[in-house]
Amino acid sequence: MKKQHWINLLILLIFVILTFLGLIYLKPILLNEHPKSRPSATNHNDTEVLKKGPHGGRLLEKENFQVEMTIFEPEGTPPRFRIYFYANESPIKPSEVVYEMELERINRTEKIPFKIERDYLESTMEASEPHSFKVKIIATYKDHTYEWEYESYEGRVELTPETLKANKMTIEVAGPKNFEIKLDVMGKIIPDEELTVYISPRFPGMVKAVNKKLGDYVHKGEILAMVESNESLQNYAVKSEIDGMIIKKNINLGMYLSGQENIFIISDLSSVWADFNVYRQDLSRIDVGDPIDIASLDGRLKQQSTISYISPLGQENTQSVVARAVLSNPNGVWKPGLFISGEITIENVAVHVAVKDSALQTFKDEDAVFISVGSLFEVAPIRLGRKNKGWVEIKSGLKSGDRYVSDNSFILKADLEKSGAHHEH
Repeated sequence: MKKQHWINLLILLIFVILTFLGLIYLKPILLNEHPKSRPSATNHNDTEVLKKGPHGGRLLEKENFQVEMTIFEPEGTPPRFRIYFYANESPIKPSEVVYEMELERINRTEKIPFKIERDYLESTMEASEPHSFKVKIIATYKDHTYEWEYESYEGRVELTPETLKANKMTIEVAGPKNFEIKLDVMGKIIPDEELTVYISPRFPGMVKAVNKKLGDYVHKGEILAMVESNESLQNYAVKSEIDGMIIKKNINLGMYLSGQENIFIISDLSSVWADFNVYRQDLSRIDVGDPIDIASLDGRLKQQSTISYISPLGQENTQSVVARAVLSNPNGVWKPGLFISGEITIENVAVHVAVKDSALQTFKDEDAVFISVGSLFEVAPIRLGRKNKGWVEIKSGLKSGDRYVSDNSFILKADLEKSGAHHEH
C-alpha cells in the first residue's frame, strides 16, 4: 500500500511537470505572439562551416582551386576587397586568373573592378558600408571556370506591414527637391521714419491746453495743444501734420516751451520697418531684394517681405549691420519695439536627391538612413550635403527613387543594436 502511494505521487509529479512545459510551449500560440524581426545574419546552411583562408578571409573551394575573399579595412583608410588565389592550397599569381565579382545589394548591383597588387587583387573602388550583399564570383584558371554564390548580410531587418503600421513607420521616396537655403536673423519692429513727423512749437511760450495723449490716433490738421506765445501773448494751435499715432509725447499743461523741443512724434504705423542684425560673417550672403519670412517670437504673426535696405555702416558694439524690410501694418498688429525673427532666403538651388531630416540615424559613427525594398529594411550610410528646413541633401549613398523610412527609423536602429548586427566576409 505504501509502495502504491509513492507510485501515485510520482505519476502526479510527472503530470505537473508535463503540464508546466506544455503551457510554456503553447503560450506564444495562445497569446498570438509573433517573434520580433531580427537582422538577417550571414546566410548559410546550419551545417555549413565557414572556412577561413590564410589571410583570415572567406575561403571558397572547388576541386583543387581556391579563392580567398577578404575586406581589408585598416583604420583611417577606406576598406577594399582583396582576393587571393590558390591551387592545391598553394598561392598562385593573380595574373594567371581571369576573375569577376558582382555584388547584389538591397537596392543595386555592383561589378567590382580589381587591379593586381603583388600576390593579390585589390578592388579599385571602396568596399562601401554596409558590407551586406549577395556575392557572385566567377574565376577562370587553366581553362577551367569556377563559380560561387553566397550571401553575407548585416544591418538588415525584415518587417511585416503590420509591424510597420504598429510602429508608425512611414516610407517615402528619395528624389529631387528645390532647396531654399535660409539665414536666420533676429531684429525688432521700429516706426517707418519716412512716415514719421517730429512736431515742435513755433514760438516759445506757456502750454495752455493739451488735447491729445500718448497712443492717440490723430488726423492731419487736428489740434494737439494750445500754447500762449511769449511775444504776442496770443494763443496759437499746435496741429498734426499727418494722419497717424502719437508715439511720443513731451508736453504737459503749464510747461514752458523754448521752441526747440519735439513735443509730439507722430507716425503712420500702417507701414513699419523690420530691422535685423546681420553679423559680419554673413554679410556677403545677403543682398537687397532677397526674400525674407518675418515672424513674431510667439509665431502668431507672419509676413513675407524683401530686404529693401542694407546699412553702409556697422554697429561697433555688436559687429553687425542693419538689414531692413518693410511690413504692411494696416491693422497695427506689428508693434514698434517688439522683437521679431526672420529667415532670409540666400540661395535657391535644385538638389538631385533629398530626404526628410527625420530619417537620419547613425551607423558605425556615420550618417545613415534605412532603405526599404519590399519587406526588407537595411541601413545605408550616406554623405550629407546642404540642409533646409526639415530636409537634407544626400550627396552619396542613396539614389533618386530609393524608398526610405522617414519616421521612427530609430526603432530599426535599436533592433539592430539589440540583436548585435554583424557580418562575416
